[in-house]
Amino acid sequence: MTQNLQQLKKKIKTSNSIVQITKAMEVISASKIRKAQDSVEKHNPYSKKIKSIVQRVITNQDLHSKEMKKFLKVRNDKRLVYIISPDKCLVGGLVINLLKTVNAYLRSDDYIVTVGKKASNDVTRHGYNILASFEMGTKFPNYNDIYPIIDIAKKFYILGEAIKVSVIYTEFKNMFIQKSVIEEIFPIKPDQKFKEAVNNYLFEPSPFEVLKDLLPFYFEVEFYSAIMNAYASEQAARMLAMKNAKDSAKDISTSLTNIYNRSRQEKITNELLDLANGQQGM
Repeated sequence: MTQNLQQLKKKIKTSNSIVQITKAMEVISASKIRKAQDSVEKHNPYSKKIKSIVQRVITNQDLHSKEMKKFLKVRNDKRLVYIISPDKCLVGGLVINLLKTVNAYLRSDDYIVTVGKKASNDVTRHGYNILASFEMGTKFPNYNDIYPIIDIAKKFYILGEAIKVSVIYTEFKNMFIQKSVIEEIFPIKPDQKFKEAVNNYLFEPSPFEVLKDLLPFYFEVEFYSAIMNAYASEQAARMLAMKNAKDSAKDISTSLTNIYNRSRQEKITNELLDLANGQQGM
């Protein structure tokens, strides 16, 4: 009985330690999400303006012209796929759901760029063609951090390589919902809501040259939006996972404490009975 009580005390202590650790991780993730949301709000005006300009140029020009088809048509079967994932685990089912989407979408001849160790490990294990791998990191991604990553897309698509560019990431819906999505950035899909009845714009030197200059910025805002969503989703998933782990550890600690108290009370009662029986025997 004494040994059992000692084991129970150790388990209670371990459970309480887990509660403290998971609570701290939950608080850290919550603070990171708030920072991510603030950054998204600051980024949105610039992002929306770039997208609006690009769409206005595309939807108000002759989409069948030779130059415009360079931006709107997939030039062959080759694809460049970016995959954004966390570096670490403890995010519930986020990584599993993301990798299911990845494996359902990828083809053996795709060119792949991974951001995050979880995606890199999975793609390497399946033998896909990885062009480059980057770490996601634990801090909120700065805008300048994405340039080495997106330079690959500029080389393969914007500068004339015949490929399609997609990004697979986890979209942040809210604190409780994060969804794995596939966003095909290039070729650009015209959005007819930007179509204007009267087009009084004069482009110098030409719409094609304007788009050519805008495309790097267009890809930047699209990719940065994806990586911000992935970061916010990771923190939200980790916060929820840590909250669930904290609650479970609390329940286990409470249950073990009750068992410990009953066992200790039973031990004391048995000792009193043994003492009473001893006195009667005398």
